Amino acid sequence: MAYETVLYEVADEIATITLNRPSKMNAFTATMGQEIGETMLRADADPDVRVIILTGAGDRAFCAGADIGGFARDIKARGGEGEGEFSERRRMTVSLPVLMRDLSKPTIAAINGYALGVGLTMTLLCDVRIASENAKLGVIFGRVGLMSELGSTYLMPRLIGLSRTAEMMLTGRQYSAAECLAMGLLSRVAPAGQAMQAAREIAGEMLQCSPTSLALTRRALYEGLDGTLETASTIEGFALEKCYVSAEHKEYVTAFMEKRKPNFGKLRKS
Repeated sequence: MAYETVLYEVADEIATITLNRPSKMNAFTATMGQEIGETMLRADADPDVRVIILTGAGDRAFCAGADIGGFARDIKARGGEGEGEFSERRRMTVSLPVLMRDLSKPTIAAINGYALGVGLTMTLLCDVRIASENAKLGVIFGRVGLMSELGSTYLMPRLIGLSRTAEMMLTGRQYSAAECLAMGLLSRVAPAGQAMQAAREIAGEMLQCSPTSLALTRRALYEGLDGTLETASTIEGFALEKCYVSAEHKEYVTAFMEKRKPNFGKLRKS
């Protein structure tokens, strides 16, 4: 299946979703938002996929923000009788965060180059963020007269704290990858041009884990953002019981006793 603004590829149990407007620095459009959601769901439903990586085409930008041409069309449409692209973007900004939170498979953002505005906030929806050392990240909405979205006012304070979030959002300035690593927004910084390689290395480590345990752990982490110690313990207890009786746990124990590596992928496809 072909897409207008993204590329979709599956290899070695990893689905790679690539924002594919390199001549526009992968500028975001309503169509791109829709296709990100479609490919995320496609990867989540595919038994041949166990990890999802989101990246951008080329080495200049992951996504340099929204397409300004779309804003111009919106302004023109509001002067007449149409709604332009705004209504579609508004629906996407509400649905995409929930869609990605409810995935059963881990997601990694490989940030190559600029990640500005929505190009940054969409990465907050991924479980792990890796950037190349030459990347520039910024919540620039205030500088273009807009408001941060995709649940970023909820997610970012929980990732880096309220004060750092306020500084990023209320100044709209661009930060280096090193600064973002120091504040905890990124989990790793890779040499220039190697963000995707680093993402695949982490994906390879995730592939050594049971799909059931990954899905349940991921669910518990996001439920825990709003929960208490008691609710976290309850969720963990329920999930652990499911893990104990899973085919993956049995496969690991059997493989350990037989002195071989477990094959979780085989179980998921059977």
